[in-house]
Amino acid sequence: MGRTVSETPARARATFTGMVVRVLDRRVGALTGDAGRAVATTHSFLGFALIVSMAYTAFYMTYDIIGLGGLIIMHIVWIAAYVGGLLLARLGRHLAAALIAFAVPTAQLVTATAYLGWEAGTHLYLLTGGQLVYITLTERQKVWRWIWVTVTLAAFLVCQFILPSDGALYSMPPVLLQTLFSINAVLTAFILFMGAALSHYRVEQARAVAAEAAERAERIANTDLLTGLATRRPVLDRLVELSSPDGDDYCLAIADLDHFKALNDEYGHGCGDRVLAEVGDLLRAQLRLTDSVGRWGGEEFIFVLPGSSSADAAATMDRIRESIAEAPIACDGHTHSVKASIGLTQGDHSGAAHAALRRADDALYEAKKKGRNQVVVREPSSAAEARMRDEA
Repeated sequence: MGRTVSETPARARATFTGMVVRVLDRRVGALTGDAGRAVATTHSFLGFALIVSMAYTAFYMTYDIIGLGGLIIMHIVWIAAYVGGLLLARLGRHLAAALIAFAVPTAQLVTATAYLGWEAGTHLYLLTGGQLVYITLTERQKVWRWIWVTVTLAAFLVCQFILPSDGALYSMPPVLLQTLFSINAVLTAFILFMGAALSHYRVEQARAVAAEAAERAERIANTDLLTGLATRRPVLDRLVELSSPDGDDYCLAIADLDHFKALNDEYGHGCGDRVLAEVGDLLRAQLRLTDSVGRWGGEEFIFVLPGSSSADAAATMDRIRESIAEAPIACDGHTHSVKASIGLTQGDHSGAAHAALRRADDALYEAKKKGRNQVVVREPSSAAEARMRDEA
């Protein structure tokens, strides 16, 4: 209701056009990386060659349709070949389209030079072949690269040194030849500059992709996939940085989920993994942006709290302990009330992190012995710290 008669053909045309575009895009969209870029470049070059050929055909027909009749007919054939090459490129037939993009212009330029002489400058386009082969053909097609570099170079030398300078098959006034030479020289320079810009863009794009891949690999290596927390390495790096003689004050804590092995044995590792993932989410929400938390191993977690006193850190860890105990975790129709024991210590600046790690681990062991589900703080002793500095 409400659709006018004029809308029906328009909607039908839009639907048909959409179907055609989807069919043509299907193969090109499936190509990615080097192949996809090569197809896109080949398609663009064929479009440019088609436009230039149509412009020259119109010029020849306007200038002398009788005298240049043979050249005009060949241009029409070449235009049809370019259209076919564009369709092949859209359908993802890259090699066939690329061969058309080199074979047809080579034949076209040699023929035009044979008609008008090399002073018309049509053979200058052949100089672009040495650059175009590297952006329209992929590394897997390197044999074709060498073939077309050789062919285009040979064709240019034939046009420059074997074919006459003017009046080969058709004589044009010198002024017109000079004008054509200038136009062709400018267009050749345009293709060369655009090819150089495209090559530079692709190099920068490849560098960006490589940098992103390296960053992603680094992020994956430093992230525990189950909990989403950091792995040992970045936390230890931060711990070593803070434990240096000129590092900031910090506290270190190690937490262990109580009776986690029994949970795994009774309900399976699937529920155990679910519990670890939920605890990981909870820990991230409880800490400051400057704090570091990571999965130490198994059901153990490590915390590095820079700029915290023992009292502040103890309050933070006790809050985390209560949050874990008060957040039952659902899994396969049942819930688990998980508790944690935590060992905490004030960090030192001995230049080595193992002393603080040992104290935190000892404090965790003491929390286990005292009945679990509690925070135990072990302060560094002056004698022990002096001995650690001497050892360091």
